[in-house]
Amino acid sequence: MSVLLDAMNNITTIAMVLLFLALAIALFYEMVNGFHDTANAVSMIIYTNSMKPGYSVIMAGVMNFFGVILGGIGVAYVIVHLLPLDILVSSDQSATITMVFSLLISALVWNFGTWYFGLPVSSSHSLIGSIIGVGVAFGMMHGFSFTQSVNWDIVYKILLALAVSPFVGFGFAYLIMKLSRKLIKNPKYFKDSNFEGKKKPNFWMRTGIIVTGAGVSFAHGSNDGQKGIGLIMIILIAILPTYYSLNMEEHQYKIMQTRDSATNLAKFYSDNNETLTNLVNQKQLISALKIENTIVECDVKNVHQTTTEVAQKLNGLKSYSELSAEARWNVHTAVLCSDNFFGQAEKAYKKIDKDKADYITDQRKQMITSTEYVPFWVIFAVAFMIGTGTMIGYKRVVLTIGEKIGSQPINHMQGAVAQGMAMITILLANFAHAPVSTTHIVSSAVAGTMVAEPEGGVQKKTVKTILLAWIFTLPVTSCMGYFMYIFLDYLF
Repeated sequence: MSVLLDAMNNITTIAMVLLFLALAIALFYEMVNGFHDTANAVSMIIYTNSMKPGYSVIMAGVMNFFGVILGGIGVAYVIVHLLPLDILVSSDQSATITMVFSLLISALVWNFGTWYFGLPVSSSHSLIGSIIGVGVAFGMMHGFSFTQSVNWDIVYKILLALAVSPFVGFGFAYLIMKLSRKLIKNPKYFKDSNFEGKKKPNFWMRTGIIVTGAGVSFAHGSNDGQKGIGLIMIILIAILPTYYSLNMEEHQYKIMQTRDSATNLAKFYSDNNETLTNLVNQKQLISALKIENTIVECDVKNVHQTTTEVAQKLNGLKSYSELSAEARWNVHTAVLCSDNFFGQAEKAYKKIDKDKADYITDQRKQMITSTEYVPFWVIFAVAFMIGTGTMIGYKRVVLTIGEKIGSQPINHMQGAVAQGMAMITILLANFAHAPVSTTHIVSSAVAGTMVAEPEGGVQKKTVKTILLAWIFTLPVTSCMGYFMYIFLDYLF
């Protein structure tokens, strides 16, 4: 927090107001995310009468909070790297601020609007779509090509995760439900919530539903919360690059660790020059940022020099505050260039020398600690807002999840299985640093349990609505972000 306070003393009043407004909108977006997705975690608990709605929502809020606190930052920096921040920071401040507000407004409008109409759509799709649309508009209006405006390799990986994860949730839930029918013969586990006047499930069934519901809340916080963290880091790096391009609170020994890692990777390049040169000539190692302008260029043939310069600039440094504003951003860019190059080299060496690949992995992890970091106040603020939001608007989506996906009301075992498999799928995505949609994973898991039942099935109308929302959210929010940027750019 001291870095933010220091920045406040060195920027104009207008910049300060715009910064706090951007942060306020981003945090409000996270609160909307909380009550937009609450039903994913509490719908089964409430619908099966396992716990009173008020207690369910409080539990979900608390678990979301701890999910954000303990979830890490891997997914957050996938979101950050969607945009080539070097273009963003090197452009004029008004364009940067316009870009930030465009993506915030377009994502927030779609997220809030779909919640209002009770549609279980993806907050992830809306945020990522908005970033893509704004990035394309920003780049095209400032002389960059379509390929330079957004990091499309990362977009492809995110889209793959968003597309595959619902099928994983569906498949897991289908298989476990089939297995449950074979192994559990007691019919009371398969009663629905309308059985005997909405009677509560038995103790073990209630426990399973509550525990898996808490797990979904934790998993949701750990994945969706990181998207909010990534969004705030985009704002901070874009508007205050002097203070947030590097971790200004980094301890001297961590700076030494980054320096030593850069030194080791430069030596690795020298020792393996022939192999790496061949990989470059074969186009297996390419410039990751793909920026041909004078703003910044990651020249794949100068990586040894770039990495060496990182080590030299950090040699003897006790604090990043000792560097000039320009030097801080140069170190930030050089670390990104080197990390991208050696990330590709790591993949190539996995096929030819696993020990060297593991060595690169270890050195990269140590080198990027100064650039891929999140201040604790950001994590806490997102955790608080998503936890608070979770306690607000669950009712609009609960009925859709409980009754309108399946042809029959969901039974107790289906509730526990759907939640458990959704939780596992989301946590696996966290492990892979993949931003996924909690909404669509839960909906798919519910559908999987419905299809697995002997007399089950799905309501085509509801599934069609959810599927259409899944398909159209990303392109719609991309268009919203694109035109919002053009509108605000014209306005200001």
